[in-house]
Amino acid sequence: MLLGLALAGCGGASSSSGSGGSSGSGGAGSGGKSGAGGSGSGGTSSSGGTVGSGGSTSSGGSSSGGKTGSGGSASGGSASGGSSSGGTSSGGSTVTGTGGSGTGGSASGGATGSGGAAGGSAPGGTTGGGGAGSGDCPSDAYFCSGFEDATLPSALVYKVNAAPGDWSRDFALDTMVHHGGKQSLRVKSSSDSGTSGSSYKMLAVPAGVTFWARFYIQSDMPLGGLEHNAFASASGSDDPNDGLSCEFAEDVGIAFNTKDDDRWPTGYGRTTSGGTMPYSLTMNAWHCIEISYDGQAKEQQLFVEGMPLIDATSYPSGTAAFKEFKFGFMEFHGPPRHLWYDDIVVSPERSPCPSN
Repeated sequence: MLLGLALAGCGGASSSSGSGGSSGSGGAGSGGKSGAGGSGSGGTSSSGGTVGSGGSTSSGGSSSGGKTGSGGSASGGSASGGSSSGGTSSGGSTVTGTGGSGTGGSASGGATGSGGAAGGSAPGGTTGGGGAGSGDCPSDAYFCSGFEDATLPSALVYKVNAAPGDWSRDFALDTMVHHGGKQSLRVKSSSDSGTSGSSYKMLAVPAGVTFWARFYIQSDMPLGGLEHNAFASASGSDDPNDGLSCEFAEDVGIAFNTKDDDRWPTGYGRTTSGGTMPYSLTMNAWHCIEISYDGQAKEQQLFVEGMPLIDATSYPSGTAAFKEFKFGFMEFHGPPRHLWYDDIVVSPERSPCPSN
């Protein structure tokens, strides 16, 4: 049950529908040999349905031969039928014209072969990384990645004890566990061999004083333990020891934590009666997290699976000159765990979790 105040996305370019691949009206009715259009001797021979002579002048088809008339059988409007002189004049999509209707060429009769391939694929992530996958990348995003490349996006900064290092000590690209695409980013457990040994395993990317962050997260243990650990934060710099950090954390359940000043979902966390009621997220499952960081209004909002969970006003109480967004794992108290991140968008405006 999600409690809180209800508060308060980029597609790829589609292929153009070229006229070359459409079936013109010249292929209607008498365009094929026999009255049945695509029957028997009308469109069965190699020349009957091909571009060169399938809609030939002897059959009453178009003079250009590229229009698959009603005489063209299923093979007449095949991939080769819409290619060559007939269907590649503008590299059109697979949309058929009026000539493919009726008794003539079938629905695929006017489709182009290679010419029907997509004219333009969706753009990659704003900063690289193969795009965000679910919801894609806003044009004004500070950072956007689905971690589909062979290395991390160049915009990410990895530091351990305030010094740069090899990110692969504490992170790995994982092809076995991923939300979208073919891989995700795994945060290694401190119990794994070969890690940096640092409790700070975070990546930083430039953001703004006011911004939104959306990401998918999975853990091999429930998220929302009693001890204090952080998964993401808005900070004043990429320094691990930066004094300004408004965390998306766990501390008696899911919470915002700024210098141990916690804000929980209504009715959860440390209750007024002195007890504890942690709000947790299930292990080994992807959860869509959205956070609104407003350093000017000093209001931070948390949404889980698109539903409002925390609305922290007048928080943090000090100056909130946010400049960076960080994500990974800050292991204040543990226990150690593996975490996965995928399809991250950091942008001035909200890029909401896709509705299920």
